[in-house]
Amino acid sequence: MKKQQGFTLIELMIVVAIIGILAAIALPAFQDYTARAQAAEAPKATSGLATDIAVYVSENTVVGVEADGTIAATAGALQGKYITNGGVTVGAGGVITVPFDAGVLAGQTMTLTPAINGGQISQWTCAGLANPNHLPSGCR
Repeated sequence: MKKQQGFTLIELMIVVAIIGILAAIALPAFQDYTARAQAAEAPKATSGLATDIAVYVSENTVVGVEADGTIAATAGALQGKYITNGGVTVGAGGVITVPFDAGVLAGQTMTLTPAINGGQISQWTCAGLANPNHLPSGCR
């Protein structure tokens, strides 16, 4: 008599169940990671604009920064893989608004707000996304 080799049906079902449970746990974590990676494009793409705003604030005051033609033109020229082309704007107080038009964050808008201390920008704060966990780690 020859002994049969291989896996039984129950062993295969257990392996499939374990893989299903692991996939159910890993998928949401991967989606959050993907959203954070896409959101990181906003601070990176606007870093030069943030520098322009910092120079304007140090030479003038934050009042009127949104009306400066050079800063508005720089903001309007920004584009990216997930950022709306020409959609970046600078508002009152130097707040940068970055709308997303692709990826997981499509339809959402991130705002980068400067904290001004004594005529200088000490930090930038990010907000505006539906899920705060999607904000890049540098913004939290």
